[in-house]
Amino acid sequence: MKNQIEKKHNPIIFNFISWCICSIPIILIFSNAFADIIVVSVSLFFIYISIKENNWIWLNEFWVRVCFVIYFWLIISSFFAYNEDLALSRSISWIRFVIFAASLQFFFLDNKKFRNRMMIFIFIGIIYVNIEMFVEYFTGFSFYSKILEHQFGMWGFSGGGNRLSGPFKDAPKSGIYLIYFLFPALIGMAKLIKHRLSESFSLIFIFIFLGINIFLIYASGHRASMLSLFISLSLIIFYFCLKNKKLTTILMIILFSLGTLTYISDSSIFNKLKNRNLVIGKTLYDIEKLSNSSYGSLFKTSFKMFKAHPITGVGLKNYRVACEKDEFLSEGHSSSDYKVTPWDGYYDHEQKKYFEATCSSHPHNLYLTWLAETGIFGFLLFTIFLISISIKIIKYKKIVFDELIIFGILLSLIPRLIPMMPSLNFFSNWNAICFWLLIGWLLSFLPKGSNKKKSIKNLSHF
Repeated sequence: MKNQIEKKHNPIIFNFISWCICSIPIILIFSNAFADIIVVSVSLFFIYISIKENNWIWLNEFWVRVCFVIYFWLIISSFFAYNEDLALSRSISWIRFVIFAASLQFFFLDNKKFRNRMMIFIFIGIIYVNIEMFVEYFTGFSFYSKILEHQFGMWGFSGGGNRLSGPFKDAPKSGIYLIYFLFPALIGMAKLIKHRLSESFSLIFIFIFLGINIFLIYASGHRASMLSLFISLSLIIFYFCLKNKKLTTILMIILFSLGTLTYISDSSIFNKLKNRNLVIGKTLYDIEKLSNSSYGSLFKTSFKMFKAHPITGVGLKNYRVACEKDEFLSEGHSSSDYKVTPWDGYYDHEQKKYFEATCSSHPHNLYLTWLAETGIFGFLLFTIFLISISIKIIKYKKIVFDELIIFGILLSLIPRLIPMMPSLNFFSNWNAICFWLLIGWLLSFLPKGSNKKKSIKNLSHF
């Protein structure tokens, strides 16, 4: 770099920000806003460093360039949205996530010590969520919800029935949180234990930690997280089939045992598997009857929006606005002369048929969100972004196989990128922070280019 920042000032700022970044997985448990403030601050500081050093090497990354094109398209498409102000407000600020991920790749996590620190903080976050979920599972309330109630007069979220919210006060996101961060923490800590203690202790940790979290993800009642878990475990088995057949056999026996216990606990009586009130039973039912399910209804509405606005979409975060328009209502809601809110299901007595809700805050599918809200160009640009990341991973596949924690991050990301998987809103702050944090962390392991003169210097030695 041309103008290296003064040693006496930089270490404090750099180390403080790096600690804040590593604490994001824990902060996300309690406050989306605080985590977002860190993301914004990190992005601004990274821009400041780039300006001060006159070093913009990160802009040469193809995925970054694609994301900037996406950014400009989001802004352009906002002028054609149903609610222009809502779309613009979300579009203009979206670029912070891209810059945040680039800052992790090129600057803040460009060091093994900081990457390990990130992994340890994630592990701490998971342990805390595990404890809160166990407490709620046995008592009905988590410690955090009790504190909110007694000290601040606030009520934690109650998912009802078979859902555990754990420490998440605003939604039952405990299972989603675990499936986002479980595998990087599992693999990273197993590697650390193997290095510090022995391989035997590492294997014991894997089976205990994995078993606990499989149970808690199931107990969370979040079916998409359970499906993601199944896909990730299948990928693990496939990986170890290639690497270690003996370990694969042990892993399959344990997973089969856990699966059997889950099946028995979910059905209680074997012939109740088709009961729609049960977690596994309802999941199977929704897959079998997708077109008539709640997801199917939202998917159909998304396609209607795309067909009506194929170029620009309805606008970012405008699914919730457009779904109330006449042309996007379901057949059931249409036949009721619009007297029934599209946010609720509707039973048509004449047709003797139940119609699921047409409306929701988002389509509950990653790719349909892009199609419905940003049109074909936004969808294609996002697809190009995913392809560019995939090409980079394939190019450095040897590093991926040697550095298992990258594999752990991929185990978290891949299920969420499967086309038919239900998902959170890609543009919501909480989900976006999790996604771009993992993207930046993953890319920080991979080479940044061969031009050493232009590479951003690591300040960790200060």
